[in-house]
Amino acid sequence: MSALPRGLPGYIALLRGNPNVRNLWAAQSVSQLGDWFNSVALLGLIISLTNSPISASLTVVFQMLPAAVTSVFIGGYIADRYDRKKVMIAADIARAIIALSFILIRSPEWVWVAYAGTLLLSVGSAFFDPATAAALPNLCRPGELMTANALQQSTWASGVFVGAALGGVVAQVFGRDAAFVINALSFLWSAYFLSRIRGRFRAADGPIALAGASALRVLTDGFRFLQHHPRVLMISLAKPIWALTLGGIGLYSVYAFNVYGVGDIGTSWLYAGRGLGAFVGPLVMTSLFAPKAPREFVRVLGLTFLLCSFGYLVFGLSQSPVIGALGLAIGHFGGGSVWAFSRIFVQRETPDSLRGRVLAVDGMGFSVVTSLSTLVVGTIATAATPAAGILSGVGATLVTGVLWVLVVWALTRERPGIVNRPV
Repeated sequence: MSALPRGLPGYIALLRGNPNVRNLWAAQSVSQLGDWFNSVALLGLIISLTNSPISASLTVVFQMLPAAVTSVFIGGYIADRYDRKKVMIAADIARAIIALSFILIRSPEWVWVAYAGTLLLSVGSAFFDPATAAALPNLCRPGELMTANALQQSTWASGVFVGAALGGVVAQVFGRDAAFVINALSFLWSAYFLSRIRGRFRAADGPIALAGASALRVLTDGFRFLQHHPRVLMISLAKPIWALTLGGIGLYSVYAFNVYGVGDIGTSWLYAGRGLGAFVGPLVMTSLFAPKAPREFVRVLGLTFLLCSFGYLVFGLSQSPVIGALGLAIGHFGGGSVWAFSRIFVQRETPDSLRGRVLAVDGMGFSVVTSLSTLVVGTIATAATPAAGILSGVGATLVTGVLWVLVVWALTRERPGIVNRPV
C-alpha cells in the first residue's frame, strides 16, 4: 500500500479505510474532550479556593509526574506483556470512577482531594498511554503510520481546543460539577469504542517472552535500548527541551484570574489557543516536511523550538486573553510538531517487543521535565511575577535547544544516515 496523502486528505483516507484506527481515534477523542472539561474546571476551582500560583502548578505536577514514573517502570512493561486492549479498557473504567471524586471539593480543606484524584488519574494514564502508542503501529497498514501519528497529535490538540472552550462555558454556566461528571462519562465512551476494535494490538499473539534475567532488567529494557541507540535517544530528548517552556501551563488560570480578570472563561480561552496551535501544527508541518534521515529531523525540530519559544514569549508578556491565546497557539504549533516528529522517529526505530517500554521512557522524560519546569516556573511566579516565570522557561528552551542542535548535528555527521526507511 502506498503512503497516504499528506495533511487533511490523508486523515480522511486513513479514517475511512482503517476501521481499527478509526475506533482508536474515536476512543481517544471522546476521552480527551472530557480531560479538558476537567482541567479547566479543576484549575479554576483551586485558584478560587487558594489564590496561589504554586497550588495551580502543583496540580499540573500531580497530573504528569506520577504517570511518568509509573509508565516507565510498570505501564510500559504491562503494555508489552499483557493484552493491550484489555489494559486500556480497564484503565478507562477505573478512571471513570476516580473522576467523580472532584465533586467532593467544597472548601480549601478539601483541596487535597484534587491532588489525590489527579494523581490516580495520572496513574491510570500511565497504563493507557504506553499501550496505545505501542499498539498503533500494529493497527496501521504500510504507509499509514506517519499520518496516524499526526492524526493522534492533532486529535489531542483539537480536544484541547474544543474541550477547553466548551469546558469553560459548562463550568461557568452549569457549575464545575457538571464538567467533572462529563469527564467521568467520557472514559466509559472511550472503553466502548475500544471494545469495537478487531485488529491485533501487537505483532504476535499472546504474551511476549521478555528479555532479561530479572524483573529489574525487564523493567529497564527501555533505558538500555536508548543507551545503545544514541540517535534515537537524542531525537527523543527534543520533547523534554520543549517541556522547559511548557512549564508555563500551570499559570493559565493565574493569568485568567489575576492578570486578565476574566475567570474560568479566560482559562478556557488559553487552553483553546493551546489546542488550536497543537492541532494545526502537526497538520501543516507534516504536509510541508517528511523527514527520513536524522539530519532532516534536526532541521525541522530546530525550527519548531523557535516557534515554541516565541509563542510563550508573547503569552508571558500578554495583558489580554486574546493576545495570550494567540501566543499559546503559536507556541503549541511548534510544540505539537516537536512531539509528532520526535515520536515518529522513536516509534519506527524501536522493535515491537520493546516499543511499549521505550515509548514509556520517551514519555517519562517529557513528563518529568514538564513537572520540574512547572514547579520552577510556579515558584518564580509566586516570588516575582507570572511573566518572570514564563520567560524563565522560554530562555531555558532557547539555550538547551541550540546546544541540542549542535550535538545532534555532530552526532549524525560521524555516522550519516541510518534512517532511510519509509514511514
